[in-house]
Amino acid sequence: MNQTKVQCQRVSGRVGDFGGAQPDKYAACTPLRFRQRWEGPEAMPKEGGVAYVGWAPEGLWFYTCVQDSDIFSQATADDQPLWTLGDVVEFFVKPGRQRSDYWEIHLTPNARIMDLYIAARDVFLRGGDAAFAEAVAHHSGARYEVAVLADQRKWCAEICIPWSAFGLAGPPPAGSVWQFAVCRYNYNGGLGNPELSSVAPFTALSFHRHEEFLELVF
Repeated sequence: MNQTKVQCQRVSGRVGDFGGAQPDKYAACTPLRFRQRWEGPEAMPKEGGVAYVGWAPEGLWFYTCVQDSDIFSQATADDQPLWTLGDVVEFFVKPGRQRSDYWEIHLTPNARIMDLYIAARDVFLRGGDAAFAEAVAHHSGARYEVAVLADQRKWCAEICIPWSAFGLAGPPPAGSVWQFAVCRYNYNGGLGNPELSSVAPFTALSFHRHEEFLELVF
């Protein structure tokens, strides 16, 4: 079943204190499975995974662990177009429907990051290279860790995005509703034909359809 609302539970600990399984800090959080809703209500990727989201005084936390039989990235630096260079997980966060802005943050299995601050979706999607350069010039200040578990054919990532990235001094008030999606490009056997998936129930294949992001309830 595809859910649309997720309760944001409090978490604690250090970024990176995880292994190959769900960290204890996310025990109260809802497990979110990667799907391909645009292919049908029950469509699943060949190589799946799970994501969790929570909050702490310092920021918004995500953890994800994905199956991957061919883990690689050709990225050599942060802020490259990482989704074209190999495997990535992507974290989209929109701080409420009343705002037009949102973050899109990519992590690779070789621990590269690209964070895009998108002030307005339509301007960004129409703007080409200039809009990308403007979006990638901003940095969220996120802390993150990545672990590759090659013997288990999976890789995991955790990220904490500080509240200051959203213009806040601390967590939003209880009852606030934000929107988010965790998405994935999974390349196998080279850079052709990546398998895409997301925890959000997108009815068409575009990760920027923020009207269809999951609702995050604080």
